[in-house]
Formats: sequence, structure tokens, C-alpha cells
Amino acid sequence: MNTVIEPAIGEGRIPALRLLFARFPLEEQEARLRDALAAGETGKLQLENLLLAQCEGMSVGAALVMFQSDGIALVWPPVVSCGATDSTLVENLLMHEICRRIDATSARLGQCLLAPDDVAETAILVRHGFDRATDMFFLARGISEIDRNREANPVRGMVTRESYRPENAARFARLVEETYQGSLDCQYLSGVRTGDEAIVSHKLSGQFNPDLWSLYRVDGKDAGVLLMNEHPEQDAAELVYLGVAPDARGQGLGRLMIQQGLRESAQRGRGVMFLAVDCENRYANALYGEFEFVELARRRVMLRRPGASARK
Repeated sequence: MNTVIEPAIGEGRIPALRLLFARFPLEEQEARLRDALAAGETGKLQLENLLLAQCEGMSVGAALVMFQSDGIALVWPPVVSCGATDSTLVENLLMHEICRRIDATSARLGQCLLAPDDVAETAILVRHGFDRATDMFFLARGISEIDRNREANPVRGMVTRESYRPENAARFARLVEETYQGSLDCQYLSGVRTGDEAIVSHKLSGQFNPDLWSLYRVDGKDAGVLLMNEHPEQDAAELVYLGVAPDARGQGLGRLMIQQGLRESAQRGRGVMFLAVDCENRYANALYGEFEFVELARRRVMLRRPGASARK
């Protein structure tokens, strides 16, 4: 029997998305389907590369890749229906098409997040040139009235800060790029994207508000950035990125930025703050531990370089 892989368009998106959401609790699936279709219509969710595998008129598998402006292609690995007679064949056909599409663009990395204990999906990705890069912790903490009035710890030197504006956007981008130097966080991104590309990517998570993006200066020199976005539907603030320039580290600036981020989020009435951090970044994890962030989930980062050959 011949299995055909085609883009899911129009009504064809419904069976493809149903397959992708099949692993979620049954009571969530319809809401996720409605939200995804609506987001696809408005352009908030890229569904142009949503793929559907069909065999003898039956939908037997689906996969998705979304291309970000920072050169990273986000991959949702294949989900295969129990009606498929050869699930490995369907998985391989879908992944082959995903990789072909990545290689046909200027994407610099294919990326997929998996539960660390998901052996089956890891094997699928490894067969098609993906390797483990690191694990990410997803952390969160409640925001209380104490945070609203919390006094910031002192930092050596005179600290000032300014919000993100068109006239200082280039300085934000330069400083973000500078904070990558010697960082233990997401080292696989080193040299992959510029500060400008990172800024564009960070704006896409949640609701961007330039007043919540801060550039910190110590003794008149750009030293650190704190980028926060909001998720009103979750009553949450997201700490999208926190970084300190190499020559400003060890002075308490990171701690100060977290304190002020929590205070500002409390003043805006948010109930929770969440973030993602590389499990190998022991300094950042210790700092977040000081502020009583707790682990909600852990995900394995699987990466594929352009043109990586499938493994047999």
C-alpha cells in the first residue's frame, strides 16, 4: 500500500492536528484543536508546513515544522495512527520530508523538545540526524505581596536601567550577544544567531511590552539585560531572557534583576512567573533556587545541523 506525504491544507489540517494532539488528555484535545486552527488563520501559528501522511484514503500520521526568523526550525515529531500498517515507514517518510524542508531553507538548526524519558521519539529523531544538545528545566514560582515591596540587594557600583525603545534597540542586541560569551546557558546557540535575531525571537513569546524589557548599566557601562513578556491568559509573567556581560558578573546584578522583575510583575498584578533554563547552567539554577523557583517540567533539546544525513 502506498503512503503519501502531503501538506495539510484547508480541512486537511483537522485530521493532522487531531493526530498531533492525540497524546494530550481527551478533555483538552478539542480546545487545542480550536485554538490551533484559529491561531493558524491569524498567522500566530505557522501551519504551512503541517504534514499529513495518508494511506488508501486514511490519515495515518502527521508532523509539523515551523521556521523562526532567528534561523531555528522547530520540529513536532511524527505522531502515527494505530491504523498504520507500518508505523516505522510512516515515521521515516514524515521525518524525511521534515528534514528535506529544513535543508531547502536557510535554517541553521532543526530543534525539537522531548521528555527525557521518551525513548521512542528520541530514536526517531536520532535516525534522522538529530543529537541531544542539553536538557532544559522549566521553572515557576508564585508572585506574592512580599515581592511587591521587596528591597533589592545592593550591587557594587552605580546601577541605572532603561526600557527598550527604538533608539536603544541596537544596544540591547549588542549586549544580548555579549552576554553569550562564557555563558553556560544554551551553548549550542553560540554563533548560531546574532543579538538582533535573538531579540526578534524573544518578542514572539507571549505578549511583548517594551516597558518590561530592561537594559542595566553599572557605572555608566551596559552590563545586563532582563527581558520579560506577559501571558495574560495564564495570569503569568515570563522571564524570557536574563543575561550579564562577562565583566559585570559576580557583582550581584543577576540577583538584582530577578528581584526587580518579581517586584514589577507583582505591581502589575501577575500571579506567577515562569522561565526555562539550561540544566547545565549551575550558576543560574542556584540563583533561581534562592528565589524558590521550582521545576515544573524537563525537556531534552534535540538538534539537527543542516544537511545532517539520516542514520541507518
